[in-house]
Amino acid sequence: MPEAPSRRAFLRGSAAAGLAGAVPGLTLSACAGPERTVAAAASPGAVAPTVGAPTGGRTSNGYGRTAADYAHAGLTPGTVQQWEDGFRTAADNDEPNVFEWWYSDFTGADGTVVSFTLSTRLDDGFVPEPGEAGRRPKSAVIVTDPDGTGHGGVQSYDWAEFSSSTDRCDVRLGPYTFTGDLKTYRMKGRSGDVGVDLTLTSLVQPFRPGTGIIYFGDTDHHFGWLCVVPYGTATGTVTVNGKQRAFTGHGYHDRNWGNRPFPYSVEHWRWGRGSVGAYSVIGADLHLRREYGSAVVPVFLVDDTQTGKRLAGAYDTRTVTATESAPVPYDDPAYPRDYCSKVHWAYRDGAGKADFTFTDTGQRIVSRHYLSDPTPAQRSALDRLGIDEIWYTRYATTNDLDLDLAGTRATGTGAGALEAAQFGLTGAPPRTGGSTARPSATPTPR
Repeated sequence: MPEAPSRRAFLRGSAAAGLAGAVPGLTLSACAGPERTVAAAASPGAVAPTVGAPTGGRTSNGYGRTAADYAHAGLTPGTVQQWEDGFRTAADNDEPNVFEWWYSDFTGADGTVVSFTLSTRLDDGFVPEPGEAGRRPKSAVIVTDPDGTGHGGVQSYDWAEFSSSTDRCDVRLGPYTFTGDLKTYRMKGRSGDVGVDLTLTSLVQPFRPGTGIIYFGDTDHHFGWLCVVPYGTATGTVTVNGKQRAFTGHGYHDRNWGNRPFPYSVEHWRWGRGSVGAYSVIGADLHLRREYGSAVVPVFLVDDTQTGKRLAGAYDTRTVTATESAPVPYDDPAYPRDYCSKVHWAYRDGAGKADFTFTDTGQRIVSRHYLSDPTPAQRSALDRLGIDEIWYTRYATTNDLDLDLAGTRATGTGAGALEAAQFGLTGAPPRTGGSTARPSATPTPR
């Protein structure tokens, strides 16, 4: 394994990508007003998945793509509307199993990185049987200096301190606000020694794979993902220990929601984003449990951030595959297995093709071991599900790109981040040797 770059070098290299997903503003559909923008269905390669369709014509175990799927979700194919970035679970927020979060991160030209997340649950749907104790909103606001020093952290709140609009992104939690209109977002607030006031402006279209909602089997249990700002410019200020400094760089915003914790439906996922030159890339590979046919739900997104052109936006196993490889020892002795340090996404659609490989540099950004001390109800649920341990990890990566899409030919190397969420480790590579110490930051999942 090559020597891990410093955190500062990693973040500087990632600034070109915004780490995740140019023309000012977004391309509008012909009938769109200020509240609608073009979605995945209008982009090249946006092919629907081959998955089952239960009673009523709705898709199961994959992102929705039928007329019934769109009608059930109240969505219009090819457009994203402002309400989709609003409070999607408002009607069911009293149910402990429901979860939702609004996420953004920013990479500064000087290597400063900011992670800004407002959530409705302490564990973000990562644990079974969360109970009423887990039904509390939280903020995770972290500023990491160019030298790797972290500031801020996670804080929980009472519900009286939370509010969110259902018709647009307007979330308020304690001292923090997260507002925007699909084009421009502002994340602002201060707590303790950390304060941020950042504006994110999109350079590419939002990305929604089909309806953005996966229904599990023939139930109403679901998970939703919307990539609102795959890539954008970021400006503003960051305050640490009373000292304010200007911030200029790039950023990203997505949001997630669901009505049943992940362990009941998902075996594991890999998710990465990064850039090579002007091209930003997002890859996802979600593996469902055996009860749901061991279905695989991929995503592959490539945007030209200079022109705003979407080169690929696919979520079909016929065109997108992901392959994990290169098992290596984990750096935390509490983790009993090895892990795959490389993931290669391959996209093939007619004459168009793209290959994007994330390779772990050995620098862990965040990690968390969930339920090291489960409640009796959680222990019982884990036993029923056959889950030994739950882990979330994100690493810095190098990226290799080789694409030939829509008349664009490009190759090169860049930087990014790769994450793994594992709901049970039986499928992970066996431990083959000792572990090596690596730096880590405050554990705050995406």
